[in-house]
Amino acid sequence: QNKEFVCRGHDYERLEAFQQRMLNEFPHAIAMQHANQPDETIFQAEAQYLQIYAVTPIPENQEVLQRDGIPNNIKSFYKVNHIWRFRYDRPFHKGTKDKENEFKSLWVERTTLILVQSLPGISRWFEVEKREVVEMSPLENAIEVLENKNQQLRTLISQCQTRQMQNINPLTMCLNGVIDAAVNGGVARYQEAFFVKEYILNHPEDGEKITRLRELMLEQAQILEFGLAVHEKVVPQDMRPLHKKLVDQFFVMKSSL
Repeated sequence: QNKEFVCRGHDYERLEAFQQRMLNEFPHAIAMQHANQPDETIFQAEAQYLQIYAVTPIPENQEVLQRDGIPNNIKSFYKVNHIWRFRYDRPFHKGTKDKENEFKSLWVERTTLILVQSLPGISRWFEVEKREVVEMSPLENAIEVLENKNQQLRTLISQCQTRQMQNINPLTMCLNGVIDAAVNGGVARYQEAFFVKEYILNHPEDGEKITRLRELMLEQAQILEFGLAVHEKVVPQDMRPLHKKLVDQFFVMKSSL
């Protein structure tokens, strides 16, 4: 009935399983296969439509999440409890898409959903009271991607240091993903997109953001260096060759910054 809800699925429930559960509950509904805002013909239609997509919780208590010394299980609790706001992102390209470097034109349409009551509550779902839509520029998008990745690396390194991690695979995979992407063009693509004279002259208002991106890239290099030092102390013998490859790749990446 043209209403939106945010629903908390069962523990470890995949999105496909949740969709199927909802379609079993509403057997006459037509499933929409995209997360774009439906057009007016859908809202006015006689038929019943269901549009289901994943959303990300926006924790209210950012102070707890960012403070050092708070146990990770407490942080994990606040990430998914007492949540009023959720969001989802839709990437899109504005203008001509550069085939060599798509970061230049990659915008994000971010939709924030605000509920009538925080989740989880008495019910597993509550109605959306308000939605806000903003567009994030390619540079803002790059800054957020790096901020999130740096935070993820810090958390994994900390867990590894304090022996909260039973095996080091999550840290290995994260280090590998970041270093591999950087060597194969990740960080270099950002440099080509935002640090060139042409971009700086055409976007004088982005001076502070360009400085912020540069700081995050240098910060990431420091975190990776420290992460590799921690990784070296705990890496099992059979993963030594991979560790050596990561160290070699890291120095290639660092020299390109």
